[in-house]
Amino acid sequence: MSILKVAQLGNPVLRTKAEPVLRDIIHSEEIQGLIDDMIDTMREYNGAGLAAPQVHESVQIIVLEAENNPRYKDDPDVPLTIVINPKIVSFSEEMEEGWEGCLSLNDLWGLVNRAVKITVTGFDRNGDPLTIEAEGFFARALQHEIDHLHAKVFIDRMTDLTSLSFGKEYQRYHREYDEDEEE
Repeated sequence: MSILKVAQLGNPVLRTKAEPVLRDIIHSEEIQGLIDDMIDTMREYNGAGLAAPQVHESVQIIVLEAENNPRYKDDPDVPLTIVINPKIVSFSEEMEEGWEGCLSLNDLWGLVNRAVKITVTGFDRNGDPLTIEAEGFFARALQHEIDHLHAKVFIDRMTDLTSLSFGKEYQRYHREYDEDEEE
């Protein structure tokens, strides 16, 4: 397993729509290795999620996890979740504005309006169909990562750029700030 280089905004891979993964290759060493490397990379950089285009692979795979994560210590835990070819099949009408950051927009945070509840379909890492009913922070994280597969980043969803903040200012002014906290 490896820590992969994370593409930063400006890299064309982030603005290219990702290709679906053929179901008959989900079990391949290449896809399984990519999933393992994505999990390691997400954990290394304290991300709550990671999409394959963020590690220079233009395929529809996302991984999420937020348990004991210092970047998201005030948010509910999200168990390790892997979704291949995810599709959002329903959104709640209720929307909520919340802070988002991104490993590909290193050290930037902003307020984004997202659906509070969603339903996502796709395949797990074994190639089995799955359906996820998510709400709150989990729903937000899923929407954020699925956007990457459609060549979107969180700033594309911001309706008011005045909340766009660097990490230290986000921590200092918009959440409880700890001088000793690492980013």
